Amino acid sequence: MQFNTLEPVDNNYFSIEWETTLKCNLDCSYCGDGHDNSLPHPSVTDSLDTLDFIFDYTNVQLSKKPEHLQHANLNIFGGESFYHPQIVQILKYAQHKKTQVPWSMSISTITNAVVKPKLWARIIDNVDYFTISFHAESTLAQQEQVRQNILYLKTHDKPLHVSVMMHPKHWDTCIDMVNWCKENDIKYNARQIDHDIFDTRFNYNKEQSIYLTGKAPNTLQKIGGLIAKGIDLSSSGRACCGNLTMCTNNCASTNYVEGNKFKGWHCSVDKFFLYIRQNTGEVYTNKDCKMNWDGNVGPIGNLNNTKEIMSRLTSGTDTIVCKKSSCWCGLCAPKAKHKEDYDKIILKYVK
Repeated sequence: MQFNTLEPVDNNYFSIEWETTLKCNLDCSYCGDGHDNSLPHPSVTDSLDTLDFIFDYTNVQLSKKPEHLQHANLNIFGGESFYHPQIVQILKYAQHKKTQVPWSMSISTITNAVVKPKLWARIIDNVDYFTISFHAESTLAQQEQVRQNILYLKTHDKPLHVSVMMHPKHWDTCIDMVNWCKENDIKYNARQIDHDIFDTRFNYNKEQSIYLTGKAPNTLQKIGGLIAKGIDLSSSGRACCGNLTMCTNNCASTNYVEGNKFKGWHCSVDKFFLYIRQNTGEVYTNKDCKMNWDGNVGPIGNLNNTKEIMSRLTSGTDTIVCKKSSCWCGLCAPKAKHKEDYDKIILKYVK
């Protein structure tokens, strides 16, 4: 890694990731702990209480930022959030809450869009932005339902983009979806599958790697690929989940960060992210890194002690120093290798 600072070229919002349920109507092999159909849906009462906490927490975070950064995005997902039987009530309450605060909020979702037409029609007025996650392991009928729902959003002028999960074993299906998006003028990104370094099922071959990164594998990747039967892009670098352009060392811009390893770096991830697991009640600063204010990997609290979380937040928190071996979600949070550099760049994001 040849740079000492990393920040997004344009990141104007506080991102709340709310895992509303772990139940899902798909069973993708790369999902890991992202779904669990043995668990019940959380109750609607608990879900609405969580929304109250989300707005209180975000209000404190945004009060510390300059006016042009006082915007939040609430991303509602699962499992599959639209699989929750009370999802419309939950979405309507969230829309109501955002009219009661002095800052702006958009409500988005990451959904597989395998949703029946009647429910889809009730949902779309209560979501501001849709990220459609396309999964090639779904059935042909489900994939056709996804395409029809995407076209429905387009005809109703709903902002969206499609995140095509580029499965190396279902590559042609993924490329077909990319081409369909192009033909229908649908915004999309071809996204590599994050995975454990020891799980070689989702490594890419040379041609797939070039397609995703725009460049040929380097020598170390080639050697590693021979050993692991494919190229693990997650270990060598990655793009931002939201496809943001990143800025290194006073704005040498890039869309693919080589060597996404920031162990020991000073990071503002807690100032840009909040992650809540409704089923367990765990509250984290971020979905993937999970770094907390005590310098450890773990939650900052639980939904059963939100008063303690709020007290800690309002009294002030220490800068997070990363302990993770690699960075996935949270890559776009401004960060620096040295504390003095971090103290300089963070001035852009606080008042």
